[in-house]
Amino acid sequence: MNKHIPLLSAFFVLQLVIAGFLFSANSAMDEAIEQKPLLTINTDAIKKIKIIEDDEQLTFIQKDNQWQLDGYSALVLQKNKLSALTSELANLHVSWPVTRTTSSHERFNLTQDNVEKQVIFSDDNGNEQVLLLGKSPSYKQLYVRDVTDNDVYSIKFSTYQLSSDVNNWFDRSMLSIDSINKISHSQVNLAKTDEGWQLLPPSKLDKQQALDTTSIENFINQLTSLSVTGLASETLQATNTLTVRNDQDEKFVYSFAENSDNYFVKRDDIDYWFTLPKFKFEQIAQLSLNQFTLAKNSDGEDKATTLSDE
Repeated sequence: MNKHIPLLSAFFVLQLVIAGFLFSANSAMDEAIEQKPLLTINTDAIKKIKIIEDDEQLTFIQKDNQWQLDGYSALVLQKNKLSALTSELANLHVSWPVTRTTSSHERFNLTQDNVEKQVIFSDDNGNEQVLLLGKSPSYKQLYVRDVTDNDVYSIKFSTYQLSSDVNNWFDRSMLSIDSINKISHSQVNLAKTDEGWQLLPPSKLDKQQALDTTSIENFINQLTSLSVTGLASETLQATNTLTVRNDQDEKFVYSFAENSDNYFVKRDDIDYWFTLPKFKFEQIAQLSLNQFTLAKNSDGEDKATTLSDE
């Protein structure tokens, strides 16, 4: 038995040497594989990107070095999602194609008549490159090919990052305001002073009432963290408004509307109506002075001060 040990040891060492050689060869081969850009168009010159999905399409246009949605120029876009399109996808590199046969295109959903999505990149000279995006072989993997090329590649990307729905691209918090120091509403008027929140005329308290500063701050937080759910698809008529000013004395007017159990908000500097959940609408649109008041302390101290007209 003992005489076989050296032989087995030598055989084991030989296996390690072979394995090391194969690993080095594979690594060298991987390094030797030529990486090439997925896009042949000059990515620095891209000025328009169109996403096509079935009968829906969405177009991004670059103006003054800023990307915006065509037809929705006032919308603030989500930077991470925009970057995935304009930087990540546009600058992908590929190596070996999965296949080079035209017969495979139907199988991978990569024909012009059978495709998951199309992305068209255009530069400032009108040159275009069309990418066909097909099936997903696994999580965050897509089959893709240039419409003019038979080669099919597998890339690290997800189709959900290329939605043709405008609601998936804009910043839902774009109506929020960083700071608020004045509120004007038909039912209540408030201003923030060095002493805290105080009432403005014509709002006034009963003798047994005081301002509830906690409720006021909670309401302010609703506006500074305001998040909408989507764009409205209908023309609306405002039922009431709320005017606020921030610490820089900038004025913003919110308008509110409801229709068939749907609730909406608009800000005067952005020409779109947005949808809101019902509970959020009730918190910021349906105001009354009573929701910002409480009974005085038992000692009768009046914490509410009404500012005089200046």
